[in-house]
Amino acid sequence: MRIKRFLPSLAFILAVLALILIIKYQLPIKNFLLFNFEKAKIHCENFFFQASSRPERRRPVSLLVKETELKLYVGEPFKDFSDEEWEKFWGLIYEGYPREAPEKEGLPYRFRQLTHEEIAAELMELYPLEFSFFQDEHWQIFFGILFGK
Repeated sequence: MRIKRFLPSLAFILAVLALILIIKYQLPIKNFLLFNFEKAKIHCENFFFQASSRPERRRPVSLLVKETELKLYVGEPFKDFSDEEWEKFWGLIYEGYPREAPEKEGLPYRFRQLTHEEIAAELMELYPLEFSFFQDEHWQIFFGILFGK
């Protein structure tokens, strides 16, 4: 019975103490919350990267025509590509990759699609014999096949 009368006073004292702590530490709390909201936002953006309107390039339903043109006009290494190699190649073209360092320490990397220069560098690294001889005009033809430009 005595405890019931004491509970409202205890709750009031704890509420005042919590309020004092919140006021005293409001800036660190605010920074902590803002940082974690930004972190959660980046994770959500990365999760929904392909479904969002952000990607500049969207993967078409069928890539058969482009694969045929690459085999015909570029030749090696595309002539002997397996299904897994095509998936890896198209992933390089259409998927998102974490490239730039985060704005703040502790934040995750943002996903983005690779630029033409980054795609060229990755292809030269993966297939040095075939792509190391490419000149600017070869890359223009290659990206024209891929993106229709």
